[in-house]
Amino acid sequence: MAQESPFGPSSRTLRRLAGFRSPLGVLSAYLGFPPAGGERRDRRATVYDALAPLERYAPNARLAARVDEEREQAAAFLMEELELHGRSVILFSCAPRGLWEVFQLQVPVRPLVRFAERPLLAPLVAVLDEHERYGVVLVDKDKARIITVYLGQAEHETEIADGYPGRTEMGGWAQARYARHREAHLHRHLLRVAEGVLAEERRRRFDRLIVGGPDEVRSALLAVLPRGLRSRVVGTFAAPLFVSQREIVERVSGIEEGAERQREAELVGLLVEAARGGGPAVIGWDDTLSALGEGRVHKLVLIEPAAQRGRACPAGHFAAVRALRRCPVCGGPVDNVADLGEWAVERAFDTDCAVETVRGQAAQVLQGVGGIGAVLRY
Repeated sequence: MAQESPFGPSSRTLRRLAGFRSPLGVLSAYLGFPPAGGERRDRRATVYDALAPLERYAPNARLAARVDEEREQAAAFLMEELELHGRSVILFSCAPRGLWEVFQLQVPVRPLVRFAERPLLAPLVAVLDEHERYGVVLVDKDKARIITVYLGQAEHETEIADGYPGRTEMGGWAQARYARHREAHLHRHLLRVAEGVLAEERRRRFDRLIVGGPDEVRSALLAVLPRGLRSRVVGTFAAPLFVSQREIVERVSGIEEGAERQREAELVGLLVEAARGGGPAVIGWDDTLSALGEGRVHKLVLIEPAAQRGRACPAGHFAAVRALRRCPVCGGPVDNVADLGEWAVERAFDTDCAVETVRGQAAQVLQGVGGIGAVLRY
């Protein structure tokens, strides 16, 4: 099972937060800070600007007091206590129920705040989807570094070292035997590296692998990787073994982003083809929201941000872009919803379905067919 990462929230964190409810309200705050930020003067302006929109979430005196409580607690923490070391901060708080979750990330987030009965997770889902964990192995003839990267930074590193035989002045048959010995040693070393990569994947679970090092050694490592690992290789790069973790992350980020865009494009292509061909898929807001309400969605696919106004049943039975007064499932009144994308992600968690947020070419294609879709269970 994948471990909870100290570098940020995991899918386990999302599931836990998705199950949290409180009629007294939950503060969800997403704040972005400049890369060189951290001075209290600059931070104060950022915090006040970010929390100011909370005023609109106080329809009565009781909730106004709760909003003030959460805002004051959050502002005091963010300005006076937090040791800022990330580019963004995500905070979830409900003082009466003891909820207090703070995450600092090295990737940007879209600034926003909400005060509602449950945490706002749609933006966090988009961040985690864009910055999934992947593995990097940097190898030479006698050493290797295996690094997992999560949320834009190096998460864990394992080193492997094997003494590689040096050159010899002997000639003839002795030289040939020594060359074979060196080749055998390199082969054993690369097998050990492959075993190390496999062990790291089992501990931390990554879907993509990037291989770095001299051309010859990279090729030799690719040849000995087990088929399951080799199928996860999305790119290679040339680099000496001693480069810093930060430089490694910077150099491979383009490879990882390209692989993510390609996967998203393939997913959306298959989704649209299946929906138009009568397969187990739907596209467009009303059909997708209807399938979510019925619990038929296996994977929700949407664009971030996917703001779309509409109406929704408070019990989660039904939502639609079109105007309606009552839920067609339970007959109860429906509420105005400012962002059906957020409702869709919440319903996805409630029905245990996956969520995929797409960008680039995939987002353009999906936008052309309504901006949202889903692969169905049935």
